[in-house]
Amino acid sequence: MVAVENDPSTYDVAIIGTGLYGIQAARYYLEVHHDAKLVLLEADDVVGGTWSSKRIYSGFWTQTPVKMAEFSDRPMTPPPAEDQFYGFFPAKYSTAYLESYVDNHVYAGESIRDRVLFNSRVDDVTQSQPSDLVDGSTNSRTRWAVTYNTHHKLYASKLIDATGMTSQPQIPSLPGASEFQGRTLHHKSFGQEEKSLLADPSIQKICILGGAKSAADVAYAFAKLDGEKRKNVHWIIREDGNGPSAFFAAQPVGSRYANSNEGFYNRFLAGYLPNSFGRRWSLWKWFLQGTLVGRWYASRLWDGFDKGLRGLMNYQREEGKETGFANLEPDTPVFWQNDSSGVANRPDFLSTLSTKVHIYRQEISHLSKDSITLHPPSIHPSPDPQPTTIPIDILIYCTGWSPTSTLFPPSQASTLGLSTPLTTTDPATQTHWQSLETAADPTILSRFPTLRHPPPYRKLAPTHTPFRLYKAMAPPSDVHSTHSIVFLGKLVVGNNFFTAETQALWAVAYLDGRIRDLAPSRAEVEREVAETVAWDRRRYLNKGEMGSWFYYDVVDYCDGLLEQLGLGSHRRGKGWVGDLMDPCFARDLKGVGEEYRRKYGS
Repeated sequence: MVAVENDPSTYDVAIIGTGLYGIQAARYYLEVHHDAKLVLLEADDVVGGTWSSKRIYSGFWTQTPVKMAEFSDRPMTPPPAEDQFYGFFPAKYSTAYLESYVDNHVYAGESIRDRVLFNSRVDDVTQSQPSDLVDGSTNSRTRWAVTYNTHHKLYASKLIDATGMTSQPQIPSLPGASEFQGRTLHHKSFGQEEKSLLADPSIQKICILGGAKSAADVAYAFAKLDGEKRKNVHWIIREDGNGPSAFFAAQPVGSRYANSNEGFYNRFLAGYLPNSFGRRWSLWKWFLQGTLVGRWYASRLWDGFDKGLRGLMNYQREEGKETGFANLEPDTPVFWQNDSSGVANRPDFLSTLSTKVHIYRQEISHLSKDSITLHPPSIHPSPDPQPTTIPIDILIYCTGWSPTSTLFPPSQASTLGLSTPLTTTDPATQTHWQSLETAADPTILSRFPTLRHPPPYRKLAPTHTPFRLYKAMAPPSDVHSTHSIVFLGKLVVGNNFFTAETQALWAVAYLDGRIRDLAPSRAEVEREVAETVAWDRRRYLNKGEMGSWFYYDVVDYCDGLLEQLGLGSHRRGKGWVGDLMDPCFARDLKGVGEEYRRKYGS
């Protein structure tokens, strides 16, 4: 473990965060640069990020199954059969895997864990000048100054921000919140509080706020209590948001795949997705996206998929009439992902929610001393609309995450391509990007006519600028200059393990100056970024406003990154049928690191 010192230290590269993206960034950088002086900063005292021992809980199961929830160089030992449901499993196994992973990866005599500064919360990051160095050095390689734990500082030539999208809780402002005398917490803290909350006899009436899968998982954890430990569980999803998550079945369609993820994350299904992350389209994708007959065929598949899922979930089931289970039915078709999604990844998941959780789709009026009051519903109005008052002992916010980075001031964050509040964004910068995105919109609609016809939905007014990062990682202004900073995990995808590994290798190439030679001009880089933002808004509606929602597009996005690097080992040896139909497992990436080193050297 790296020792904390008062004197500033200088490193070749500093990585902020030790979740999936930070761990893979360290691995790939050290595989290419064995002797690099590398440090990772972690605010907590454990590794893993979302998968850390501080954040998992009994109701938290993976939505990424075996063979996918691992990295290519070290397969995870599958959990026992009794702890699997179509390959999905409790998060504790991922936690153990990551803890072991950072111990077993050793470079120049130091493991990844040895290089971590634990309990080191980064306060701010600035681009340093020679005068910033205490010893008066003018080392031109020193570019970034990282202040952590208020008084400590280190310097690095290169910086990898791997804090991802689930670091800063987003908690809404509710009328009467100051009067509420019960407990409140964000679900980020639920893992540490779960045991005491489940056992506390004074906490009987639970209120969960939010429409995402995390809210369902927390509700499930409480609902599983029986007998004397049983609690009253209330789950509130606001009416004017994106709606509840769509639930995907765990089981596959057909016999070729072991679960629904395997059936979805393959290049055959990727053809049905309107995106252009790769430089070239396969003939299959061209047919489905570029021809009238193909688009009709693709829309038929998606319509059937949506109808089949709704039927399988059976939102109108009889046993859920009294609990409001029908309020979980998504507002928009699953193709559009406007309300996100989750996997029904336990055998009793839906039956537990439908019988033991009271589900509301109403707006919050106010909180009071020991209750929460809801406005009458307007989506499914009752004959005698009255406010609903629910006595509660605790309010758990499953309300997502703030997109704003706390590491950089707004002006610098905007320059780097990060999301910033609209109220703090430089008007000239915003005008520049808006003009590019407006110009890109007709191109997107011409390329993907399907996106011209979204379903009816409640369009939400944006409060932040979108992420404007080249390949969802690099500041456009930095690609052809210092190429010294990169952001990993600033996107939402359905498989973060696969994406983390691919992004990490691309990031090494970027920091080594390889992308500078492979990327187009600054103007073309900005045009591509603007096209991605314009596409995301059309493709994923409200979710796409942030320019970082690529949920279904893991295969094409990762293929595009490796394609830019000229790497192809992840697609060899399968034959054309296997390449098209086989799931994209972690093991497919096993040779890309070695292929990269052969191509570019160390």
